[in-house]
Amino acid sequence: MTTVLVIDPIPELAPYRLEQATAAAFGATFALGDGTLRDAEVILNTGAMALPAAALRELRRCRLIIRYGTGYDTIDVAEATRLGIMVANAPSYGVAEVADHTCALILALTRRIPWLDREVRAGRWSEAHAEAPRVRRLSALTLGIVGLGRIGRAVARRMAAFELRILGVDPQYSDEAIRALGIEPLPLDDVLRAADIVTLHVPLTPATQGLIGRRELALLRPTAMIVNTGRGGLIDEAALTEALATERIAGAALDVLSNEPPDPAHPLLRIDPRRVILTPHFGSASADARAALHREVAAALEAFLSGQAPASLVNPNVASEMKVRRKEEEC
Repeated sequence: MTTVLVIDPIPELAPYRLEQATAAAFGATFALGDGTLRDAEVILNTGAMALPAAALRELRRCRLIIRYGTGYDTIDVAEATRLGIMVANAPSYGVAEVADHTCALILALTRRIPWLDREVRAGRWSEAHAEAPRVRRLSALTLGIVGLGRIGRAVARRMAAFELRILGVDPQYSDEAIRALGIEPLPLDDVLRAADIVTLHVPLTPATQGLIGRRELALLRPTAMIVNTGRGGLIDEAALTEALATERIAGAALDVLSNEPPDPAHPLLRIDPRRVILTPHFGSASADARAALHREVAAALEAFLSGQAPASLVNPNVASEMKVRRKEEEC
């Protein structure tokens, strides 16, 4: 009998009814774990527990890991692939929410909204108007989108209503495909040089770790701002803190940090709230997104239990190799 194990259950996702019902429909056993690695053919991973190479090598029977969420940087996908373990995610559940949150951060940062709220509450209604000369209208600005997957494209569609110039970079797309989205294609360095606002929408992988470091920050204009709703590791936080503290760049709005939650002494917490906005990895949060997350995980589980490869595999070559082996065995 197949066992489906939520290896690291968290209260926010309880009670996992849809996943349990899906397992039961195929005669599979469904269990909630305690972080202890056990024999299970399918592991559901909320992300509360990382699965590095050493942990994966302990999974003697595992054939599939399904990650609750879009990002899968806590799983060593290369090692899983070597071991013949398929890895799937939930790629679409929170696209609208993350795109909305990104746009909200852009508006909040450019319009100084959190700071203005604090000023009003502190009784400085009139004094706050002194900030007006340092605020630009959005249609006068250039937005640079790094990563044009589902979320990056959704951000572009939303921000187009504000009539900005929109630049984009994504090696997965041709220049023609990017132009078809109404976005001007440019290499990353040129996007950084030209943009007033840069927003990041790429997955965290070994290749994108520290994508925005000292060299890249030095390409930004002194008036430029950076927004990150992807993963904290995309930005070298020490370099970003230095760039903000020395006013090398104007501002940053971050929904993600390298270590979450941040240490109370984190230097970004001490920078002027006109220039830095921090939210608690809240981008994908909504009642609608949570329901969609369970549906996407259950769909991947149903596909596997019915003998198919989940559509959301991030290492589809494993499924291809398994199909070849099955055909060879049948012969």
